[in-house]
Amino acid sequence: MTKAIFLETFKTLVRNSKNRLVIVVAFLGVIVYSGMVLPNLEPLNTVDMNRLEIDMLGNRGLMESQFEQGTTEANLFTGQSTYQMAKEEFQQQRAFKAAIDTGDVRRYIQLDYVPEEVADKMKDYYMQNSSEPMKDLGYDQTNRRIRLESYLEEVPNPTFHMVQEKTSWQQIHLFLLNWGPVLLLIGTVFLASDVVTRDREARTQKAGVPYAWSKYLFVQSAAVFCFTGLFFLAVGLWFFLVNGLLFGFGSLDLKVPLYTYSSDYVTNDSVFGLMELGTFLWKSLPFLLLFLYLMIRLSVLFSLVFRNDVVVLMAGVFAVVFEKLYYSRRMRDILGIDLSFFPQTYIDFGKVVSGEKNFLLNTPMITWNRGLLVVAGTVVVIELLLWAATKVVTRQRFVR
Repeated sequence: MTKAIFLETFKTLVRNSKNRLVIVVAFLGVIVYSGMVLPNLEPLNTVDMNRLEIDMLGNRGLMESQFEQGTTEANLFTGQSTYQMAKEEFQQQRAFKAAIDTGDVRRYIQLDYVPEEVADKMKDYYMQNSSEPMKDLGYDQTNRRIRLESYLEEVPNPTFHMVQEKTSWQQIHLFLLNWGPVLLLIGTVFLASDVVTRDREARTQKAGVPYAWSKYLFVQSAAVFCFTGLFFLAVGLWFFLVNGLLFGFGSLDLKVPLYTYSSDYVTNDSVFGLMELGTFLWKSLPFLLLFLYLMIRLSVLFSLVFRNDVVVLMAGVFAVVFEKLYYSRRMRDILGIDLSFFPQTYIDFGKVVSGEKNFLLNTPMITWNRGLLVVAGTVVVIELLLWAATKVVTRQRFVR
C-alpha cells in the first residue's frame, strides 16, 4: 500500500499540467540565462576599454609635455611630480590593457588596477543601494581581492570567466549565496500546494483508503520530496552542462569568501578568509534538504487547515519571505528573543555558511551548527502539529 500511494502521488505530480509548465520554464530559463543574460552581465567594476584608451592618450600626452618642458621634478608645495604621476598612471593603464588583450589573467590579478572613474562609480552605487555603504564596499572589495589572489597560488590556468565568477560551479555558489534559497523554497511550495487538497476532488475514493491518515500524508510528503529533489537536481545538472560549455565548469577546489565574526572586525583583517567551494556546497546541502522537507510538511499542515490550494500557496510563500518583511541590519532580536533562534533567519543559508549573515547583522550568533539545530527543531515541531491536526481533521472530515 505504501508503494502504491507513493507511486500514485509521484505520477500525479508528473502529470500535473502546472508542474509540467514549471519544468519547461525552468529548462528554458537556463538557456536564456546562460545564453543571453550572463554574457551581457557586467560586474560593477567593469572597465570601459574605450575610455581607458582615451585616458591613456591623455596621460601619455601630459607625460611627454612635462618632459619636453623639463618640469619633471616634484612640486615643493605638493611633494608630487605631474610628470611622474602621469607616467605611473600611463604605465599601469598600458599594462592593464595588455593583460586583457593577451588574456594574461595572472598579470591582470597582480596589477589590481581600478581606474578612478570605476572606483567613483562603485562608491556611488553603494551609497545609493546600501544602508552601510562604506562597510559593504570594503567587505566586497576585500573578498574579491583575496579570492583572486588565491587563484595565483592554487589555479594553474585561471581564466577571466573565473575572475568574473561565470563558471558553472561559481554560478551555483552565487545562486545559493543570494536569492537561490528563497526561489527554491517558493518553487517547492508551488509544487506541493495542491497535492493534498487534490484528494478532495476524489472524495469517494479517498474517504475509505485502508491506511492510517497520518502515514498516508507522510507517504505523500515523501513522494513530493523525491519529485522536488529530482526536479531541482535535473535543472541543476542541465545548468551545469549548458553554462559549463559556454563559460567553463570551474572546480570545487576554487576558493570562496568566508567571514569569521570578531568584535574588532574594523581593524582585524583576519576575519576575512577563504573556504573551498566544495565545502560551501557540502555545508549548504543539509540546510537545503531540511528546508525542502520543512516546507513540504508545512504545506500539508496548511492543506489540512485551509483546504484550498491557493490559500496554501499564499501561506507557504508568506512563510518563506516572512523574514524579508521585518529584516533590518540593526535588528538583533524579536520580542527579546535573539534572531538566531528563529528558523526564518536561516533561509538565506548560503549567507549563513559563508558567514555573511553575521557580517550583515554584526553578530556572532548565527552559526552553521545552531542553524541546523534550529531548523531540525522546527521540523520536529511541525511534525507534532501535523500529528495533532490529523486527530482533529480526520480523513473523512477533510475529504467531505
